[in-house]
Amino acid sequence: MPDYANGRDRMLQLLREELIGPSPQGKEIDCTKPISFDVAQESYGPWRQQGSGEEILQRDPPSKRYGVGVLYPWGASIEDNQTNDNSTNIVAFSDIVENENDNNVMTSQAQKSIELIENRSGSAEGTTDIPDIEIPAVKGNRPSSMGISFLADIPDDAILTVNASGGRYHKHTIFLQGQERIWWLRSQVTIRATFEASQLCTQRESKLEDPNIQADNADDLDIAVELYSRPYKHMAGRRIITVCLVNRSKKQNFTDQYCLFQSFFKVHINTSETSNLIHPYPDSTAIDIDVDNILPLDDEEESLALLYRKARTFAVGHNCAANWGPADTKKQEQLFEKNYQKNGEQTATIETVAWVSAETLPTIEIPSTTPNVERKDGTKVEVEMKALAGLIPGDDGIHALKEVLQLYEDWIEQQSREISTLDLKYRQAAQKHVDECKKCVDRMKQGLYYLQTTPKAMRAFKLANHAMLLQQTHAGREPRKYQTDQKAVTVSFSPPYHELDLNKLEPNQGKWRAFQVAFLLMTVQSTADPQSMDRKQVELIWFPTGGGKTEAYLGLAAYAMFMRRLEKSANRGVQVLMRYTLRLLTAQQFQRASTLICAMEHLRRKNTEELGTNEFSIGVWVGNATTPNKRDEAIAMLNGLARNDRSVENKFLVNKCPWCRAQMGPIKPAKSGRSAGTIPVSGYSRKEKTVIFHCPDRQCEFYRNLPIYVIDEDIYEKRPTMLIGTVDKFALIAWKNEVRNIFGINPEGVREYAPPSLIIQDELHLISGPLGSMVGLYETLIEELCTDRRYERPISPKIISSTATIRRYKEQVQRLFGRDNVSLFPPPGLSVDDSFFARYATNAEGNLEHGRLHVGVYAPGLGSLQTAQVRSFTALLQSPLALSEAERDPWWSLLLFFNSLRELGTTLSLFQSDIPDYFRVLMNREGKKFDELRKFWNILELTGRLKNEEVPEAIAKLEIEYKKDGQRDRPVDVCLASNIIEVGVDIDRLSLMTVVGQPKTTSQYIQVTGRVGRRWWERPGLVITLYGLTRPRDRSHYEKFRSYHERLYAQVEPTSVTPFSPPVLDRALHAIMAAYVRQLGDKDNARSPYPYPSHLIEKLRQILIPRIEAIDPGELPNFIRVFDNRINQWKSWQRNVWEDNSGNEIPLLVPAGAYVTSEQKHLTWQTANSMRNVDAECNAVITSLYAEAEEGQNNG
Repeated sequence: MPDYANGRDRMLQLLREELIGPSPQGKEIDCTKPISFDVAQESYGPWRQQGSGEEILQRDPPSKRYGVGVLYPWGASIEDNQTNDNSTNIVAFSDIVENENDNNVMTSQAQKSIELIENRSGSAEGTTDIPDIEIPAVKGNRPSSMGISFLADIPDDAILTVNASGGRYHKHTIFLQGQERIWWLRSQVTIRATFEASQLCTQRESKLEDPNIQADNADDLDIAVELYSRPYKHMAGRRIITVCLVNRSKKQNFTDQYCLFQSFFKVHINTSETSNLIHPYPDSTAIDIDVDNILPLDDEEESLALLYRKARTFAVGHNCAANWGPADTKKQEQLFEKNYQKNGEQTATIETVAWVSAETLPTIEIPSTTPNVERKDGTKVEVEMKALAGLIPGDDGIHALKEVLQLYEDWIEQQSREISTLDLKYRQAAQKHVDECKKCVDRMKQGLYYLQTTPKAMRAFKLANHAMLLQQTHAGREPRKYQTDQKAVTVSFSPPYHELDLNKLEPNQGKWRAFQVAFLLMTVQSTADPQSMDRKQVELIWFPTGGGKTEAYLGLAAYAMFMRRLEKSANRGVQVLMRYTLRLLTAQQFQRASTLICAMEHLRRKNTEELGTNEFSIGVWVGNATTPNKRDEAIAMLNGLARNDRSVENKFLVNKCPWCRAQMGPIKPAKSGRSAGTIPVSGYSRKEKTVIFHCPDRQCEFYRNLPIYVIDEDIYEKRPTMLIGTVDKFALIAWKNEVRNIFGINPEGVREYAPPSLIIQDELHLISGPLGSMVGLYETLIEELCTDRRYERPISPKIISSTATIRRYKEQVQRLFGRDNVSLFPPPGLSVDDSFFARYATNAEGNLEHGRLHVGVYAPGLGSLQTAQVRSFTALLQSPLALSEAERDPWWSLLLFFNSLRELGTTLSLFQSDIPDYFRVLMNREGKKFDELRKFWNILELTGRLKNEEVPEAIAKLEIEYKKDGQRDRPVDVCLASNIIEVGVDIDRLSLMTVVGQPKTTSQYIQVTGRVGRRWWERPGLVITLYGLTRPRDRSHYEKFRSYHERLYAQVEPTSVTPFSPPVLDRALHAIMAAYVRQLGDKDNARSPYPYPSHLIEKLRQILIPRIEAIDPGELPNFIRVFDNRINQWKSWQRNVWEDNSGNEIPLLVPAGAYVTSEQKHLTWQTANSMRNVDAECNAVITSLYAEAEEGQNNG
């Protein structure tokens, strides 16, 4: 297998050479003698200096060539020109390159894909194009200094040494055919400055310089090392020190030879006894017990301080990033490895380091996390689904479950013993962590006991394991393509259908990860037993991207559905609600869960006596932009697809049989130009007044019918066992009486079936801000609709959720779900690197495995973020050609993330002109032929603007691997993406990403960058973040690059959810009132809001008040005021209809944003039909009508 990690190192090296330099290339030439070329072609180069091998710039002046790590003369502005450099006399390769300059690296196919993206309209779901705050550069000055600040002990015999380096370029005249030309020759500059303790430890703040600074090759370049020292907390000998490297050359001397390029410096403090004298920096914004916090740390902050105690900040940068390390560091990465576990033994926290340095292209490798649990002999613990399903004679799998529990108990005991070795400041938090782990293992043991002593539960558990095994094997089938014979009569699928043999599994199939099966054991009792003490406890899964969270709660969902079926309750209601925040992710997970439902239905059909005659089924409940709401819409859509009407979008979501993977949907003609006539629509059929799904292959078990429903009206009638939807779809409870069917309520407002008993809420961290607040208010009613009050003790639903962050998770859960009890799984241990179920991956020697490498680019010398993109993208896209063909695939497809569609559009324009132009510059500079440049074929968009059918097509394109130049199916070259990639885009081959501008939240940054390097053991990821020059937040992240990334999860911003704040109540309380009446009232209430339903509204008041008192009691007076005001409006308006599309009556509800007259505005409630955007939108159009009007007036 190719060494992809070496390929990554090469990619980074080439990026560094492009942005910082130097990049010496070509043959050596003696520059000590006059250089003259009689033939232009002889001068092409590239050349480097004989002897030293140093770089020669033949085309661009150095200030144009490089834009990172440059210190300019003092006061130089971006607008300053460089006329003194006589740049017109630089060798112009545009004169010497042949007609190749007319070629474009963008093929016609790539240009068409760019045009397609340009012409795509609409806004991306879940995105807001609100730009970050930007400030203009101060007087437009170029940077002339960079520095780092740190805290250090300065003993009496201490010597502080600053070693700096860089490069400067001198003009060198050559002759080409008798005419003068300018080359720039690089020479290495080294600087050394020393300071003694007596200079540093004055009583007050002091500014120092070394008058005896040593500088080699600096000549007339005025470079200074400035040092600022001030006392810290009146502690003798401890100082906060700032060291700066400054270019003091005057502005009027602003020519390239007065700039310092490739700037770098490193600071050491040494005494006769030690060199580790630099302490953690007192950063007041960090969560650390050691720093001066304005307020004492709360429990969560103490927990984070414990977990990240090994990732200390020892310096911060100014106009640069900071790095640090101990005295014996040979490589920067070794410090990171020393901070974490090795061979199962806890290492001590590093409290001091020996050196700090200033970095202009900072890098940090984030450790990879593995879910593998190993025995003491190093073998991996695996729990086989076949055994737990009862499919292996003599092995029921229980011993494997007990082994996981025993290993976890042993690990907890080890953690408990280590508490006494911690600093006192960490022990309280450490004990809390261990106590939570003990609670967790106790619940697992109780769950196992429950299974062993409850026959129905054990049976449901076995069936769930069997279904999950079938789900894994069938989901892993190769897609089967639709094909016909030459006469288009006989239909077949390639590859042909074959039954799967569960005795011949792939190595990665049929096995639970330890954390997955532990989660199941922890939750089986509270999910099945409505009287369980943990029924109202919210289970929150916190696990890194790609760890297998979805399988964990799919397994629990299967168990819950089998358990209810075994209860013989003979109800046909919805049992499981799975909710997501983005409709496109919902559609993807729907396709994934459909295979599980087919597996369950397969088992039911084989055992109807035990599992009944009612089918297991699944529905997807999302917006009309994704699926059809009505049956007549679906039939019209089916007819349009059959006519090959390109204006008709396929919203049926199902593009392959979930069981055998046979192709479904419209079969496009082989010749793309064909548009007339009908085409086959595979697997979609009209039946009575609706559209049904069936596998198109007669050999498949689901040839007659697939238990899948996507049409809203079908969902209300069929009440599928599992329903997948978006959170904002639930706003329909105020608009559609039929929604009550989902919750088992009949037209008389009486509960006929059990409501959903299991709610799975994915990506909880995305439910924050305005969306989270709206969801929290609606959730009050959702909880009531899911509560079964037919028994003496009402039965509440079990809630499962997952999150990418644990900041303020208890508060968020309480405000969203109104529940005080929440269990985080897996609970953390004593360090972030090990929670037993998730550990930093190490090799046999105990060293960290490869992780995702993050790189920060802040390029003030380039003048704009757009120029930084052009340079960076060109380097990253061309670099794979420097690798062998076998090494190229991970780095071939560049994934670009943008914070807004506006920024995406700006970059798209760069691919049309600036980037192709810079490829020509690259060709000229490096003396390449046009054939040696990268050619582009596929530019792809992956945003919420894509149609539903386009998303799986885009993902399929991203999965195409690079094999060799000229391959038939070309891989994607560039993918421009928005927040849609945060979740659900799991493509193992992707390893290269650029993030344009720091994302608005750390949780988004974590999720987005988690899309690359998923197979870290084979092809580790490379993420480059381009920071905006005029964005203060971007610059702050750059200057604290290492600190931010080493404590990434601790940096996540707490979410904000305020469901009962005045703006939310004003906007949506009336919707909750209307929804309660429409869903729980009788036929008369559902038909008309008149007369005022006082008994129902008072019931709602009694539901809401306790919730507000528990969540935000300060909002209760305002709630009562708003609630009573809405009652008075309802009574006084006396509206007869809920909504009216005919315009004959004024309804009680009108869609938010819809046009209403001034009279209606005060006689009706504007009500959201989505929880996201509730305001009216309009587009501005530039018109020329004013000119016509003026002309008319003049003529008149």
